Amino acid sequence: MRGKRFSLWIPYLKSISKLKGRNKWQIEYNGGELSVDLINVDFIMLYGAVGSLPVEFLDNVCANHIEIMIHRRNMAHPTVIYSSPLTDDQDVLTQQILYRQNEIKRSYIARILIRERLTQFIYAVTFADVGKDRLKKARNILAIRSIEAEITAKYWKEWFASLNHPEMMRRGDNYIAKALDACSYFMYGVLLRWILFHKLSPCHAFLHQPSAYPSLPYDLMEPYRYIIENAVSLAVKQEDDPSRLNALALDILKDLLEEVVYVPATRQYVRRKNLLHGIVLALRSYLLGETPKFIPPVEGEKKGGRPPQVKYKLPGEIPETKTNLSRWN
Repeated sequence: MRGKRFSLWIPYLKSISKLKGRNKWQIEYNGGELSVDLINVDFIMLYGAVGSLPVEFLDNVCANHIEIMIHRRNMAHPTVIYSSPLTDDQDVLTQQILYRQNEIKRSYIARILIRERLTQFIYAVTFADVGKDRLKKARNILAIRSIEAEITAKYWKEWFASLNHPEMMRRGDNYIAKALDACSYFMYGVLLRWILFHKLSPCHAFLHQPSAYPSLPYDLMEPYRYIIENAVSLAVKQEDDPSRLNALALDILKDLLEEVVYVPATRQYVRRKNLLHGIVLALRSYLLGETPKFIPPVEGEKKGGRPPQVKYKLPGEIPETKTNLSRWN
């Protein structure tokens, strides 16, 4: 929601038909349908769309200064239809670039991302804590990346050893590394969708340097890489055939993303997959000055005390009474 207008995400569009009223349309998509008055809309993402768009609908969209994006998974350069040269009332793209150019702010965001990455290590807690202590003093990207590289190298050594494969390396040519890459690419596609939906540039990251490729999804993946590592670890322990590891790891990853978790920052129960949408909302809220700190949503235990002040809520909130839901129910 932006002001009094909101954005629409339409998964797998089937048809669009005119209703009575100047700006009213019926939209049918895979899984449902809705009636919408375009006067209340500022952005439409057609995700995985097939079929055609009526010219009358496009005319109506342009008359209401709405942008349309047509996107599919892992599509770094989506089709975008601009209706006018008007800018967004909340120009998050400009803020993203300005924050990236500011070494202090850029380092702050990168430091938070790596701090959460180290916090979620499932092994080697001792040297992860040492890394977090050093991270507090790092004030430039080079220092932050150096700490991250040193600590994660130790982590991967222990992680592969825990799977009885101490000879393997994360960047090596081995079937476990390939399973990690496959799961990473899946999560990349989910993050890319929400980055584009919230009008951020996927190519202007804070931790990763080049802007020649969509690096922001890899930035925002850092706090959640443990989900990938858990999925692959479970798959390795269940599957002896290397040729079947990727498929099993992806299935387990999807199951893990469907599990319900508690998020202390927003005091919500959501499915784990909503954390991936939430970190984009958290970054957007920080860039626009709505939230004074960058606070990525992470899972944790429900405790008392005062939560951090955040101006975003995670989508898909689940009532506490229904937290035993699984994807199979």
